[in-house]
Amino acid sequence: MKLKGLSLFQLFSLFRLIQTLRSSGRFNFSQSSTTNNTTMTVSEAYKILNLDMKKKITKEDVNKAYVNIQKKIHPDVSPETARLSAIVNEAKEVVLRNIS
Repeated sequence: MKLKGLSLFQLFSLFRLIQTLRSSGRFNFSQSSTTNNTTMTVSEAYKILNLDMKKKITKEDVNKAYVNIQKKIHPDVSPETARLSAIVNEAKEVVLRNIS
């Protein structure tokens, strides 16, 4: 998998995101589909976006976390990360619905 231009910190963050998704069953390297039929829980969404559920979260906090992750995994940066990007998009929507 080519991930050109990523710093060591960004690679570590991407690794943590993948581990979180794999442990929740939302991401598997052998999957060929970009969608998953299971619905994401609110706690999974917060974990994916590295947000603390116990703190008061604003829409700006969610968008900032989302943008930071998407900078690392957006399909324009690396086409191999399209599934991760879709999962992060879903996590953002779940958290925004939860705080509204």
